[in-house]
Amino acid sequence: MATVYLIVALVIAVIAVIFALQNTMTVTISFLAWEVTGSLSLILLVTLAIGAVIGLLVLAPSAIKKSFAASGHLKRINTLEKELDEHKAKVAELQKPKPANPLDQPVEPPKSQQ
Repeated sequence: MATVYLIVALVIAVIAVIFALQNTMTVTISFLAWEVTGSLSLILLVTLAIGAVIGLLVLAPSAIKKSFAASGHLKRINTLEKELDEHKAKVAELQKPKPANPLDQPVEPPKSQQ
């Protein structure tokens, strides 16, 4: 999936460079009390970059939250796998055939010789 994002980013970058080379006229942008004069391509590329940064900032909290959740899930998986291994070891130990223990067998009284 990262490859798809990289390809899309490269396509957008190539289109932006072509756009910048073809649009070199000077424009003035006014916003509230600010006024900026520059080439059309530069201003549009800056706004594209600002939009990308804002988009990343909007997505960052959910990405961080998912990362923390995944980390917690991995810790829980490791804990459960250790518990499972312990239980498997106990089951295997209980299923082993027990050796005959002479103390467990009933003792017969010695026969008297008469």
